[in-house]
Amino acid sequence: MPLGDLTKLDKCPDLQFANYDSLRKIDVIWFREAGKQFYPDSAFEVELSTGIWSGFGRLAALREYTTKLFVISNEHNRFQQVMQSQPELESRVKNVATDQVGVLYSAETRLRDLRREIGI
Repeated sequence: MPLGDLTKLDKCPDLQFANYDSLRKIDVIWFREAGKQFYPDSAFEVELSTGIWSGFGRLAALREYTTKLFVISNEHNRFQQVMQSQPELESRVKNVATDQVGVLYSAETRLRDLRREIGI
């Protein structure tokens, strides 16, 4: 199933403390709903070609929020170099290897199918 099939919002909501154009460039943002407001819960930058620095730059648009930030990349050493230059984000940004994303997606898909089968 394509990720686009999982979306529930037609467009990225406006956020009070973030530049809308920067938000739209982030690869994936998961929002939580509180009343009629949406808050960024998790954000993901997939860095297979553009580089870790550019991904960090886009994620920085969410620095005023308590958003969990993830860089999907197999460049762990480069990620560590960038982290050393961004100490204020060090505890908030996690590096996830691309193969882990595939494993997680498969597990979530199996869990969703099992829940449907059982009726949960």
